[in-house]
Amino acid sequence: MITARQVAEFKEYLSSGRWDEDFGYRTPDGQEEMLDFIESLFDLCELADEVLSRRLYRNMSGEAEANASNSSSSSLPG
Repeated sequence: MITARQVAEFKEYLSSGRWDEDFGYRTPDGQEEMLDFIESLFDLCELADEVLSRRLYRNMSGEAEANASNSSSSSLPG
C-alpha cells in the first residue's frame, strides 16, 4: 500500500523541480523508466477515480433509497 507520506514526498519531488533535473541527468533508458512511472501514476489515478465514483454512486443510491423509504413510512397515517 502506498502511504500518504510517500505521495506527499513524491508530490514535493515533482513540484520542487528535482524530477525534471534528475530526468536531464538520466540516460535514455533511465528517462524512459521515469516516463513509464509517471504514465503508471496516470493509470493509477484513472483507476482510483473509477473506484471512488462507483463507491460514491452506490452510497448516494443507498441514501436516496433510504430517504425515499423514510419519507413514505413517515407519511403513512399512524
